[in-house]
Amino acid sequence: MTPQRVVVVGAGVTGLSLAHALQEGARVAGAPLSLTVLEASPRIGGHAHSARVDGFLIEAGPNGFLNREPEVMALIESLGLGSRLVEARPEAKRRFILRGGRLCHVPDGPATLLTTPALSWRGKLRLMYEPFAPGPPAGVEETIHEFATRRIGAEAAEMLVDAAVSGISAGDSRRLSVSAQFPMMTEMERDHGSLVKAMFARRSRGQGPSKLLSFDEGMGTLTGALAAQLGDAVQTRTPVRTIERAGSGWRLKVNGGDTLEADHVVLAVAARGTAPLVQDLDPVLASTLHGVSYAGIAVVALGYNVGDIPHALDGYGYLVTRPEEMATLGVVWESSLFPGRAPAGRALLRVMLGGSRRPDIVETPDVGKVDVARQELSRVLGIRKPPRHVSVFTWPAAIAQYTIGHQERRAAITDRLRLHPGLAVCGTSYDGVSFNHAVKSGRLMARQLAQRLWGDEHQPAA
Repeated sequence: MTPQRVVVVGAGVTGLSLAHALQEGARVAGAPLSLTVLEASPRIGGHAHSARVDGFLIEAGPNGFLNREPEVMALIESLGLGSRLVEARPEAKRRFILRGGRLCHVPDGPATLLTTPALSWRGKLRLMYEPFAPGPPAGVEETIHEFATRRIGAEAAEMLVDAAVSGISAGDSRRLSVSAQFPMMTEMERDHGSLVKAMFARRSRGQGPSKLLSFDEGMGTLTGALAAQLGDAVQTRTPVRTIERAGSGWRLKVNGGDTLEADHVVLAVAARGTAPLVQDLDPVLASTLHGVSYAGIAVVALGYNVGDIPHALDGYGYLVTRPEEMATLGVVWESSLFPGRAPAGRALLRVMLGGSRRPDIVETPDVGKVDVARQELSRVLGIRKPPRHVSVFTWPAAIAQYTIGHQERRAAITDRLRLHPGLAVCGTSYDGVSFNHAVKSGRLMARQLAQRLWGDEHQPAA
């Protein structure tokens, strides 16, 4: 039997998850598979990269994931990594926002809602009115800010929701589509008429809060295990230049002038990276892909002596509200979150800078980023002493922005790809921006491809 030739472009967690699931599908089917994963950069993993430096365990990108996505948990089980999972400390449930120069405990229940300084009494009363808020306007795609203002009031929308959106997606809640970015919110409103009622309904069904998990040696544990399973199938330092038709299949031109031929090609890279690859093949598709925008962020990891930090690090960290006019989107108290992130007597903080609020920050030299991070940390936590360790990671196009019209753009991309059988795209540019979404997108694409190659009975396990 002639092996099916599949090329996956991109060895981030989406591409690696896809390739691993497809490899397993071929094994179950007993079918030959010629699988190649091409990665332009020198290393695999994309944003999911962990490093142990000076005794600190530092994450370049995501530092954990919620245990509510079955695809991620199934992948972990298949790789035998369950014993390496670590759960966030209970203190991580304490989260703060910076409002008026003060760290305010974010309400996590009725009791804290009444006492938190994060909202004024007027804002608290309006939030409690949520079950009686008007329904969605007919025929209108709301932004997150519009949805939140309608449901919980303008103050909570600005102080709580906008800050959370900046922390999750580095974006602007006034531009992002609620139905595209947070479909669960619109579903909760649709099914229950109220977010509060929906939360009570979830609890009555035993659906409590999700757990925040990571690995003992960071998120790179997962991508490293995937790469080890795939072995020589993964080729780093191999950027793809163009993709063109070659009979019934595809020809990829890579750096240095070499070519690869494939029956199926999956582009598991950002839409902005996919667009130039298909420009000659389909200018309309390329133009639509260019319509997906991104927010860049810089991650500054700072390690301190515990005694040099005047403020207690008794929680997850804090998000910065827009009126503070800071470059900092949020600060994660890493060593308070998961065990083993810092040596004894030391603390590790990660400062997230830039996003849609300060897009210029990604162009600033690293020394400037560190200066901004330290100045704004000093303003909030009172830290004056120099850090014992500094790491900087810059992601110019870190997170896709699901602005108004995203679902239509995604549908247009899907429709256009039907003109090119054997070519597909997946990843966080289309299917959700979280780490969980990245894994799920890759594994679902693997099952779709396996169904075409070997039939329903030989799909990779869910």
